[in-house]
Amino acid sequence: MDDLAPRIQQLRDRQKQLLATRWELEALLADWHLELADAEAVGRYVQDLKTLLTESALAERRSFIRSFVTEVKATGDKVAVSYTIPKPSAELADSGMTVPPIVQYGGRYRT
Repeated sequence: MDDLAPRIQQLRDRQKQLLATRWELEALLADWHLELADAEAVGRYVQDLKTLLTESALAERRSFIRSFVTEVKATGDKVAVSYTIPKPSAELADSGMTVPPIVQYGGRYRT
C-alpha cells in the first residue's frame, strides 16, 4: 500500500487538473456561437461563384481561387484541399455584389 499511495495521489492531482481544464474550455465554448446562413442566401452565393468561375478570364479565376485555397495535398489517388470560405464584406453585400471582384497586380516576379 505504501508504494501505491504516491501513484494514487498523482492520479488524483492529474484528475483535478483535467477537470479544471475542462471547466475552462466549457466556459470558452459557452461564449462561442455559430450562425448559419439561410438556404436562399447560400443559393445566390453559389450561383454567383459559378458565374464568376465559368465566365471570367483564366487569370481572374486563378487569382480568386488562390484567395481562399490555402493548401492542396495529393497523396496517391487522394487529394485534400484546405480552404477558407470566401465571404462578401458588408459593403459588397449592400452594393448588390455577392462575390468580391479580384484584381491581381503583377505576376510571379513582380510586386
